[in-house]
This record gives sequence, C-alpha cells and structure tokens, in this order.
Amino acid sequence: MFDTEDFFNLINPNNNIIVAFSGGGDSSALLHYCNDLKLKKILTGSLSAIHINHSLSKNADSWEKHCRDFCKDKKILIHCVTINVSSKSSGLESAARNERYKIFQNILKEDDQLLFAHHADDVAETILFRLFRGTGIDGLQGPMKKRYLGKGVLLRPWLGYTKNELITYLTKNKIKYIVDESNFVDDQDRNFIRNEILTLVSNRWLKASTKIKHTADIVSRHKKVHDLLISQQYGSYMHGQKIQREFLTNLDKDLCSEIIRYWIKENNIAMPNKKILDEIFKAFIYSNPSPKTRVNWSRADKDQKGASLSFKDGDLILNKK
Repeated sequence: MFDTEDFFNLINPNNNIIVAFSGGGDSSALLHYCNDLKLKKILTGSLSAIHINHSLSKNADSWEKHCRDFCKDKKILIHCVTINVSSKSSGLESAARNERYKIFQNILKEDDQLLFAHHADDVAETILFRLFRGTGIDGLQGPMKKRYLGKGVLLRPWLGYTKNELITYLTKNKIKYIVDESNFVDDQDRNFIRNEILTLVSNRWLKASTKIKHTADIVSRHKKVHDLLISQQYGSYMHGQKIQREFLTNLDKDLCSEIIRYWIKENNIAMPNKKILDEIFKAFIYSNPSPKTRVNWSRADKDQKGASLSFKDGDLILNKK
C-alpha cells in the first residue's frame, strides 16, 4: 500500500538505515516495512533501530522490553538509551525532544539515514500548533522531509500518508504495538489538537490533514523561491554572521525585514518575534547605532540558539548565545 518508488526517491537503499523506534503504531509500521524490504533484499545497507527510554512513564521499562522483543523476533539490531528529562528550562515535551536529538546526532555516522514515521496528521498537528502560538511563513512549512543531522541525515518518508493508512497497514500485517497513555491527556497542547480539534475537523472534512499538508508543501515551495531570490540579489551584503547596515537603511521596511530574517535563518539562530524585530529596527535601522548597542533574544523551548545583535565597522553582527 506504500509507494516503494517514492520511498526510494528519498532513501538510499545502499546506506545504513536506523529507525527511530518508540514501539508505538507509527514507528512499528515503519520498522516492519523496512524489514520487509530488507528481507526482499531491496535494502542492501544495514537496518537497525534506536529506542529512547524517557523514564517518564511507569510503563517505560515494559515499552523498552517490547521494543527489544519486537526486534529480536525480526533479528533487527536495536540500540536502547535511557535518559532523564528535565523540564526546568523549557516544557517537558520540548526538553524530551532536545535530549532525543542530542542522542541521534551523536550516534549517526557518515551517510547514516535516521528514519522517522511522521505522517500527514503530524504535519497538520504541527501547523495548527504553530498557528495557535503565532508563526511566520517558515512555521507554515511543516516538518522537513529531509535535513542533515550530525554526520548523517534525518528522513521522514511517510509525510504524504495519513494516520488511518498506517493503521490499515498495522491491522493488515497484524503488527503489535504499544499505546502511550500520555497521548490521551489533553492538558498537553499537541494532544488537545490531535485528540479534539483534528478529530472534530476530520469528521466534517475527511481529508483535512492531507489538505493541510498540501498547503504546507505549497508554502515550502514558495519559501524556497523567496530565499533563492533574496540570496541572488542581496547575498553579497551578507558575510556569515555579518551584514552591511547601510544598504538596509535604504530599503522598504517589509523588504528589509525579510532580508534580516533570511540572514538570521541562514545562521541557524532562533527567529526573533515581531516585538524584537521592531526593537532591531529602532536600534539599528532608524537610529545611528554604536558598538554598545545591543538587542537580545532567545527561544523559550531552546530548540534553536538565541543571539544578540550588535554593531561594528558598519556591519550588524550576530553573536550566538
């Protein structure tokens, strides 16, 4: 039921594949599918799984055992890592995600492919979550299908499929999987969107998640062209963490704002919100800055590094935190 040709348009069958395996339905379907391709000798690289035990649920150890047994039955190598998540500096969900990604980044070797089982419903959930928090164009693109992580690459081959399609695959192949009870606790924002809002919307618009995903794809294509044009026309004014101030002062505010945002994104720094951008304009564009002029910002969930903006020798300078 899954398009193998589309799968291999993203994934190299000759390189190592590691499936991020929680033991839940989505990742169980993906690991089973990859193993089936391996048995058919369509995949020639090694296949393994990684399971992160977050130690947050009383069932965490039994879930890890399930994952070990699942892989043992199919003769798949599995690497289990136990972590202790602290939510002091950010939300619990964000803290757990940050810890996972640190581990993934450390284990990936050259050309390794880390596969996630995210699907169209996850994209819709992410888009709605970002909309409700307030987001710019970047946030409407949804999760990336491919991005580099450490020495390897993170891939999401099933973003075009719905949760129901994955459930059909699980049922057809009689695949056993665990159910995380925390997924049904609606005091978590994402759970509320998944369990309440998307369920309600999908009852009226049956392909709502797919349509939201299509919109995210359109935004992503437009953003790609937008960034290309800015790079071609204004890239010569940017030099890493420096950008020439004088040319910015002669631009329309909206265009100037887009160039600054593009420059910040290219440096992999958390995007400042509208309030911070207004401060940047006031301090560096509409006024004559000095070497002591600074504007600081950070991201509460720590997913990206914050920065401070300063001025020296005619350039605005990003100082990563």
